[in-house]
Amino acid sequence: MTSACLAQQAQNDAMVDALLREILVGLKHFAATGDSVSIDLGGLPMSGRDRAALDVFLDAGEVRATIETVGRSEVWETRFSGVWRVRHFADDQIAVDLIEIAACPKILSADQRDAQGSARRLEEALDEKIAKTEISHET
Repeated sequence: MTSACLAQQAQNDAMVDALLREILVGLKHFAATGDSVSIDLGGLPMSGRDRAALDVFLDAGEVRATIETVGRSEVWETRFSGVWRVRHFADDQIAVDLIEIAACPKILSADQRDAQGSARRLEEALDEKIAKTEISHET
């Protein structure tokens, strides 16, 4: 490898290493306080190679989810419990790229208003089921 190549590799490693140190600080903070930390990778001068090196180092853990709403979102826990990769897509391009350090990424948590609506729908569905059951027993 030429010295120019070695210098470029060291620069690439420096970006990923600095980000990993920031993740470590965030993970220690979360472990001590329970406060979540979010790192937006979109604003960082990272190359595709940097992102790939970060993902290789963090690796994939046991949990993975794909959410289909307005656009597609992909969430996976890394091999380090509490460190999550979150990517939101628009037109198959990464629109938002995050590291979330938390028990569970925000996008996977149920919103209280959504849960209120779900409780109403569940109650209506249960009432309808019970009514149908009573009608079928009467006949």
